[in-house]
Formats: sequence, C-alpha cells, structure tokens
Amino acid sequence: DKGNYSEREFAEVAVRARQHAKTNPNARIKGDFRVDDILKEPYLTSPLRKSLCAPVSDGCAALLLASEDAARELCDNPIWITGIDHRIEPHSIGARDLTVSASTKLAAEAAGVGKEPIDVAEIYAPFAPQELIVKEALGLGENTKINPSGGALAAHTLMVAGLVRIGEAAAALAAGQGKRALAHATSGPCLQQNLVCVLEA
Repeated sequence: DKGNYSEREFAEVAVRARQHAKTNPNARIKGDFRVDDILKEPYLTSPLRKSLCAPVSDGCAALLLASEDAARELCDNPIWITGIDHRIEPHSIGARDLTVSASTKLAAEAAGVGKEPIDVAEIYAPFAPQELIVKEALGLGENTKINPSGGALAAHTLMVAGLVRIGEAAAALAAGQGKRALAHATSGPCLQQNLVCVLEA
C-alpha cells in the first residue's frame, strides 16, 4: 500500500528463488516459473498469491560449531562466524511500520555487515515481500547473490529455517561462491525479531 514495491517485484523474487533452487537437492519447489503466470494466480490474501508464500516442509538441520584449533583440524577451509546480532521489535503489529525492518537494520549494523562487501546472502523470507524489505534493511547491493539455495520459497523447514539459512550461507562460501556471506533469520509476526550472522571463508 505504501508503494515501495510492486506485485511484479514480489513475483520476480519467487521466480528467482525457484530458479536458484534447481541446484539444491533439498528444495521442494524449483524450476522455471514465469512472472506473468504468478500474477494470474488468485490471491490467498492480497497481495499474497500461492507462489509468493513458502511451502511448509519437513526436515531438520544441524551445524557443527568448533573452536579455531578444532575447526582447523576438522577441515581444510573452515567457515568463520565473524559477527552475529539479534534484535527484537514490539510484538504488536500496530506499534511499528511494517514496510521496513528496523530490527534487521540494527542487527546488521551490530554484526558488521557494512564493513566489507557481502557476496552471498541467505535471507529467511517465507513471504516474497519480506525479502525486499530485509534486503533493503541489510543495505545489500546488486552484486550480492540473494538466496542461491532458493531460500524459504523453495523449502521451508519451519522450526529450523534460520539455522538452515546459516548452513546454506556457509555451504555457499565453502563451494567458492564468495569470501563473505550473511545469513538472516526471523521470528514473530511480520519480521518482529531478526538475527543477522556474518560468515567469512
């Protein structure tokens, strides 16, 4: 309603996510989708159409955290967490501006996102419009690859979705997709609380 983004931009997020997911064996929804086809889908609730919402998926996630010495013993090229922060906004959606994510912006600043370029960002956005809001709050440029795994729009393991984002960001760095990545997690209604984790190869 504020006019920051269009429904076409929402559909473009979904198309890109499912295209990226083609290389992810864990993705549930992947392939070549068309923006115009998504815009013809009926609303679940305006402005959300089925393709703009994450599929409910089953799964689990685990990450191995180790001290520096142990990490170097366990693998040749460990991925390092170099910054992490979590911020919370009021629970009541009437008490905040839902077109921005102040807590994501604060968490990104505290985690050191802006110190150097981010090559890969895994954003937890179960609804396509949220990705655009979070990307803006993080201050990411056009050179950052967003959700190379396909993100939550390709597979949404509800209770571990944020941890999955950290794992996917680390996997992207381990695969040589860049030197610096971030992972984002959210919980609560309408991006109420947000965590930002910076990783480096």
